This record gives sequence, structure tokens and C-alpha cells, in this order.
Amino acid sequence: MKIKKIIIPLVSIGFFISSCAWDKTPLVGGSGDGVKDSICFEKEIQPIINSNCAKSGCHDAITAEEGYDFTTYFGIMEIVKPGNPNDSKLIEVINESGEDIMPPPPNPPLSQEQIDLLSQWISEGAGIGVDCFVEVECDTLNVTYSETIVAILQTNCLGCHSTVSTGGGILLNSYSGVKEQVNNGKLLGSITWQSGYQQMPQNAAQLSACDITKVEIWIDSGAPNN
Repeated sequence: MKIKKIIIPLVSIGFFISSCAWDKTPLVGGSGDGVKDSICFEKEIQPIINSNCAKSGCHDAITAEEGYDFTTYFGIMEIVKPGNPNDSKLIEVINESGEDIMPPPPNPPLSQEQIDLLSQWISEGAGIGVDCFVEVECDTLNVTYSETIVAILQTNCLGCHSTVSTGGGILLNSYSGVKEQVNNGKLLGSITWQSGYQQMPQNAAQLSACDITKVEIWIDSGAPNN
């Protein structure tokens, strides 16, 4: 499906230029309940786009399929109408069916949770980081593979490391694939940006301190399939 470019008024661009004031999470056990004033582009939206759209062969800076580079906020804003998700090409194409859906087959479609998050971000004005999400507590007491680790990987990794898009030959869409990367040290080395490992997520901000801690706790407990 051809995506027609949308011209963003300069006033809108000027309004959205601000830094994402992301506060590091206190690493304590608790309910994990947080206060979400608005969606944080850098920590919640960009990882979804990077993992599913802004990758080699699609809309990265080199390929720029159909002239679109989604590796930057302003590139993404070419198909977004702030405050109007129903009239934004981004929401239209991810809700398409058949060959018109984005990401295109055989890539996995975005989850409903991811679509809802993108829609909410646009409804709030599609800001680059005003009033970013501040997590009050990090739930380090209830870390499981099925509920915790899978969610982190789905948002940040599966767009590149799934069966149909094997980034570097690494598969993270199954427990066995994830466990392999745990055993060889690459999972933790990559997300903590250790020397000698490729920084992941690629071309994106590092995972939050809370998410990294959850992965560490899961690995330290033996990386169980729970």
C-alpha cells in the first residue's frame, strides 16, 4: 500500500521539540503501579516503530521504502496527524488487512496493545516527550517469562528477531530461542550495552532500568519457562 506523505505545519513541529524527561525507576519490589501522565515517545513508541518498521529492507535510513525513514521522530510524524489517530496513515496501515497491512506479510502484525498505545499517543498530540511516563515502582517480585519477559521482548525485539525477520540469525519469539541467548550471554550483554556486544535495541534508547532489572532477576533465577 502506498503511503501518501503528509505535510506537518511548522507550528506543530516547533511545539513538539522537547526532551523526554525520563526518570530512572527506583529498583524496589512492589506492585509496579505507575503514574502515566502521557505516552513517552522515546521509551514507549519508538521501540515499537524501530522493531517493526524502521529496519533493514523497510523504513530504515538506508532503505527508506517509498521515501519514508522512520528512524526519527520527524520521519514518523510524516504519517501522523497529532490529535487524530483515525486520520493518521500510521494507524490506517497497521489496521489494514491482507497485503496492505503494515508491517507487510510475512512479518507478524502489531498486537492490539501496541496499536492502542500508538493511537493513545496520537490522541494525546503525538509529542516527542512532554510529560514522559514516570514509573513509581518497579515490580521485581513477580517476574515471569510469560508475563514479564515476553512483553519486554515483544515491544523491543520481535520485529527484528522473529521467525520471518531473523536479525543476525537470532530468534527471540520462543522460549528456546531466548534461552539460547541467555546461555551464551548475548541477551544480557546486548540490553545492558556491555563492551563487546551489539547494543540492543538497535538505533533506539536503552531499555529502562526497570526492564533491565527484570531481565536480570529472571536470568539470575535460572531463566525458567514460567
